[in-house]
Amino acid sequence: MKQGYKKTKIGVIPKEWEVKKLGEIGVFKTSSVNKKIEKNEKIVKLVNYMDVYKNTHIEKNFNFAITSIKEENINKVDLKKGDILFTPSSETPNDIGHSSIIMEDLENVVYSYHLVRFRPNNDFRLDINFSGYIFNNYNILKEFSKRATGSTRFTLSLKDFEETRVFIPPLKEQQKIAEVLSTIDKEIELLKEELNELKNQKKGLMQKLLSGEVRVKI
Repeated sequence: MKQGYKKTKIGVIPKEWEVKKLGEIGVFKTSSVNKKIEKNEKIVKLVNYMDVYKNTHIEKNFNFAITSIKEENINKVDLKKGDILFTPSSETPNDIGHSSIIMEDLENVVYSYHLVRFRPNNDFRLDINFSGYIFNNYNILKEFSKRATGSTRFTLSLKDFEETRVFIPPLKEQQKIAEVLSTIDKEIELLKEELNELKNQKKGLMQKLLSGEVRVKI
């Protein structure tokens, strides 16, 4: 083993890092909210399964669905900055446990019964940007896949989530890791924009070349 590292139940990690069960650092909660709008209930915005499946971060300007809920129940299924939403079911075990980090307090926004909310404890130091990466990394998704049970539809129980272990670096290292990965994400987005621009240029050029509007030298 390399100097400065230690062996844990889920792998070899730097000595300064910790291994924590998710249930030790936060609280999981289900929801009973569906898409149906009922009379005499408060209209609110809703985060659905596919919102979490397709997005790693959710902010105020997100394109939310609309539903209704009894006003006295909103605080039970609200979303605050730093919350993480997980997908607890899937058609295959390898596609379970996707997550989205809530980047800011969301007023009058709740989450669907198809999701599970994880709210880190206030006394646990977890960088919000780091959360967006650590809960979608290979190691934790592999653990979710092992724990998933079912035949036609696979699911994770709250106990499965609570007992899943995760690597936690010191706060400053969390921030540095998130900064590096965020920079790479921005570069990827720029490259995607460049690729789309090149595709549009090719499309326009094809139209002109194949219609004879622009001629090539022969």
